[in-house]
This record gives sequence, C-alpha cells and structure tokens, in this order.
Amino acid sequence: MGSKHNKKRFLIVKYSINKEGKYDELIELSKKKLGPGKIADGGIILDLINKEVIKCDMPGVAETQILSYTKIYDYFRKYYAEAIDQFIK
Repeated sequence: MGSKHNKKRFLIVKYSINKEGKYDELIELSKKKLGPGKIADGGIILDLINKEVIKCDMPGVAETQILSYTKIYDYFRKYYAEAIDQFIK
C-alpha cells in the first residue's frame, strides 16, 4: 500500500449468530477508509492509530454501557495479538 494508508488502521468486528444460537466474531483489519457499508456492518470498530472507538455495538452489552478503547482493545489483543502486531508494523 502507498503512503496514503500509513495513518489508517482499523479493527472491525462483525457479529453473526450460528446454528447453536451463539455469536460468532469475524475480525477484519483494514488500512482503507471506512465507508458507510463497513460502519453499518461492523459491531465494533476501533481506530488503532488514534486509539479511539468509532463504533461499539456488542451483543449482550447495553447501549448505555460505555466501553473504553483500552478495554475493547485488550480483549481482542488477548486472542489476536499476532495478527494485530503484524498489521500495525
């Protein structure tokens, strides 16, 4: 990717319900601009460069409950640390 993508790094999490009625997470790491489709489809969107929450709509979490960037990032880093580290390089 060219230099225009150097400052764009997003973690996008999409949720879907599987056959057992439980939620599955689909993680996407993107260097591209967030369009309306990605924002609408994503349950959680983190800006990894500016360290901010773009969107946080998690199953089982009330909309009034505010989750910090650090709390969300640490949760996903626990499971996807290797992929995130390679992506941020």
